[in-house]
Amino acid sequence: MVYTKDNEPMFEAKDISDEVIDEICNHFWIKGAVAGRMKRYVDDFITMDIETTTINRGTDNAIAFTYSICVYGANKCFLFRTWKDYLEFISRLTGRLGTTYNMRLVCYVHNLPYEFQFMRDFMDIEEVFATQKRKVVKCFCEGIEYRCSYKLTNMGLARFTDSIPGIKHGKLSGADFDYSKFRTPSTYLSPVELAYIYNDVAGLYEALDYTLTHDVYNVATIPLTSTGFVRNDLREAMQKNPNNRELFIRTALDQRLYGMLRAARRGGNTHCNPCYADLELEDLVSMDMSSAYPAVMVQTKFPMSAFLPVPVDRRDSFEDYVYDGSWACLLDVTFYNIEVNNLSTIPYIPKAHCTQLFNIVGDNGRVLEAECLSMVITDIDYKIIKDTYNWTSVTCRDCFVSKYDYLPMELRQAVIEMYRKKTTLKDGDPYYYMKIKNKFNAYFGCMLTDICQDEVVYHPHNPVPFSEEKTADYQTQLDRYYRSRNSFLSYQHGVWVTARCRERLQKAINGLKRDMVYCDTDSAKFFDEPVNRQVFEQLNDDIRTEIFKCGINCTVEYKGNKYTLGLWDNDGTYPKFKSLGAKKYCYYDEDGIFNITVAGLSKSKAKDYLLSIGGIEAFKSGTIVPKAWSGRTTAKYNDWEGVRTLTLDTGERIYVGSNMV
Repeated sequence: MVYTKDNEPMFEAKDISDEVIDEICNHFWIKGAVAGRMKRYVDDFITMDIETTTINRGTDNAIAFTYSICVYGANKCFLFRTWKDYLEFISRLTGRLGTTYNMRLVCYVHNLPYEFQFMRDFMDIEEVFATQKRKVVKCFCEGIEYRCSYKLTNMGLARFTDSIPGIKHGKLSGADFDYSKFRTPSTYLSPVELAYIYNDVAGLYEALDYTLTHDVYNVATIPLTSTGFVRNDLREAMQKNPNNRELFIRTALDQRLYGMLRAARRGGNTHCNPCYADLELEDLVSMDMSSAYPAVMVQTKFPMSAFLPVPVDRRDSFEDYVYDGSWACLLDVTFYNIEVNNLSTIPYIPKAHCTQLFNIVGDNGRVLEAECLSMVITDIDYKIIKDTYNWTSVTCRDCFVSKYDYLPMELRQAVIEMYRKKTTLKDGDPYYYMKIKNKFNAYFGCMLTDICQDEVVYHPHNPVPFSEEKTADYQTQLDRYYRSRNSFLSYQHGVWVTARCRERLQKAINGLKRDMVYCDTDSAKFFDEPVNRQVFEQLNDDIRTEIFKCGINCTVEYKGNKYTLGLWDNDGTYPKFKSLGAKKYCYYDEDGIFNITVAGLSKSKAKDYLLSIGGIEAFKSGTIVPKAWSGRTTAKYNDWEGVRTLTLDTGERIYVGSNMV
């Protein structure tokens, strides 16, 4: 037995007697079991975490190995220094509990893809569910169903435990643990180090137990991912009206339409005005749309009838449908001799979304001009391109149209109700507020989930452990999706959500003209002039008009203030600002604090380094941020075909399997 600095006991392998195993099992038996759809689960769970050290062998083959495995459950904490000891404990526990493939004990791990890479050569793992290669969400081994609690919460462990009222074992500072210290399975762990390890698993257990206790779920019914909560809420809302199911089936996509929609799918509009790139600018202001994606889901119209093809002899007149205003259009078009009509603004067409390009002139991934350019776009995109580009001719190879209307009332009311909760719970229970906020932010994510995906297949004891395999053609997958009673969201609506948001942002870009400096999905940064602030007053008036027409009250009153979904709000002023392109900018805020946003760099560490070498003046092309200051980590996977013996420089021999550094 070892003890933390707070004198909390941790059982080691040698301390685990049959009486201890019986005590754990009695705890679980008292809890009982809950029934799942196809399986049964013990009505409690355990948590597990590993800590590792990396050895640099002086070659490309850096090797990481486990030095501690910690488990918490039944109000006890267990510490193992080898996989052999851990697996012996699990075997004794599951054997006594009588778990099987159909009767399981759940074990949550707060970054299962990491632990999985270390576990997999020591266990006969089956039933691996992964959303992408390496991104394991769930797996099963010897009566234990391992689940990723990070995917469930979409929060780091510190943030998750901090959101739980009265948490006893919050995550401790990694600085006290010192990850740079070299440790092996025989290294002595101090009470401070033990406390860090203990709190990770005990805190995760407490936080998850609170989640289950304060929700309608149990271990059998709780979703695997955070979006699952939102999907369940929306499904329940949509099922209140049987007409929604009829509409869902009536607007089903075939393989051709689905392929076009995937090609038309695009995220937010993020770019820097090319005229201002790499220039130090003064007196900027930033405006943000509040909850931009949920707002357009409630307030704007979407394709709500089946997409119908425009006859070939009518395709030359496709603009009639685009500008009619009552038709949502899905277009496959080619522009000839196209060029942006104003260089002092944000070019709209991204090279990455073109299906063919010839002789282009670009700017940071955007098209300024091209001899020939093909895209699959919506009517919204076409209007923006028509306003911001000139061309000699355009042809339409394919055109499908659907009647515009609002999304089902039940779905929109669910969004507004969540907005009301998010707005009025800011000063209440921090856990409940965090939960509602995460749900609200996840609404769009489940709207644009691919229907047809390759299955990620796990190959145990293989140098290439994961592969993506097509288990069925697109049409078969589509048919399966629309037959399922659990399916209720139409993919085309997700495509239009982002298009509507780009439409609102483009209105700001058009109003600001050459004073527009930088935009990112739902925000605009521009020169702080009275005329520019008036632009947003008008835009907000336009949004209020849309709210009036949509028939749903989008304003929430709280503590004497009114909050309206979707309006532009002031997000701060920047006395100095500089951008080198999309996701690459820095600024001094009104308090004189230097800030940076650069994809791939830590906002704090890299900021400190840049400040030390000149601040905004050092933020320029060619500046190199040293590795020690970047805050960036990369993963290297060592995939072996089995367990091997490693002899350390100290003479210590340890067993290691596949791992990651």
